[in-house]
Amino acid sequence: MDLRRFGLSTFLWPGMHLLRWLDLAAELGLGGVELRADPRAAYPQDLGPGDRRALREELEARDLWSTVHAPIYGVNLASPLPSLAAAALSEVVQAVGLADDLGSRIVVVHPGHVDVDYLALDGERDQAWRRFSFALEVVLARARRGAVRVAIENKQRGRGWDMIYTSDDHNLFLDRFPDLGACLDLGHLHTTKGDPVAYVAALGERLVHVHLHDNRGEQDDHLTLGQGGVAWPQALEALGANGYGGSIVLEIPDPNGLRESVPFVEEA
Repeated sequence: MDLRRFGLSTFLWPGMHLLRWLDLAAELGLGGVELRADPRAAYPQDLGPGDRRALREELEARDLWSTVHAPIYGVNLASPLPSLAAAALSEVVQAVGLADDLGSRIVVVHPGHVDVDYLALDGERDQAWRRFSFALEVVLARARRGAVRVAIENKQRGRGWDMIYTSDDHNLFLDRFPDLGACLDLGHLHTTKGDPVAYVAALGERLVHVHLHDNRGEQDDHLTLGQGGVAWPQALEALGANGYGGSIVLEIPDPNGLRESVPFVEEA
């Protein structure tokens, strides 16, 4: 596959500030970066108009495309606490604004989460669906003001409910929101024992973005490719067979792990 279709994610990693991630992407011959819109990464509230122009220029100087991952730490668009749900929504809307200013292609958004204790309560899943659906309406309305595509991501298995684990879950949201795209996280899928080939086929043209990393099936480790059991060669083959032409981001936080992973995707 064309290495220019691959990018790296700007994780929180000791010694790696934002421009070093950009330099590493260029060094490895990757085509782009996914900017994490979290504090101490590419946090929108820390980046004023001048900072955003400068960052866009840095991306252009290295000939890198960009995507943005909406903040994940403490952000839950389906929170049962209205003030926290509103704060989470504000953070995600600001991430869309950052993507718009940078000329980024896509903003990745996590689905809502329901804590395990709430799942025992009657009607909680329906209420969470309504809370999250309202948030998506607002986020998508902001995205329509620019040229940004919003992509919702499947999650790893864990305690509680994260709303999207399967292609059927994904398609429920995609049917409800026609301009919403899908981000398929292959590492997350492996923790649910999902079949990546079937998942790619089920999403079809709604698949607009892919996250690639490895794990051993027990938890979301974000390992170097080849260190776990993710069927990523078959997944990449399925993407090609289904005509997928979008971006693929290596979500591997260790810079050395990225260096070790790039030869794998070059050979795929």
